[in-house]
Amino acid sequence: MHVDRENSSAKFWLDPDVSLATNYGFNRKELRDIERITRENLKRLRDEWDGFCGDRSTESS
Repeated sequence: MHVDRENSSAKFWLDPDVSLATNYGFNRKELRDIERITRENLKRLRDEWDGFCGDRSTESS
């Protein structure tokens, strides 16, 4: 998941757990707040991602 604001940008992985991948410009408090909000909305974010990209767990090989 990407979070952008003005000249700041961060990328968080949602699986297997929420974790910071990259950060350009957000301070520690902002990153903690983003991570908290992400965790609070994790199911919705994962569902939205699956809906956007297709749920790969249900695709046949």
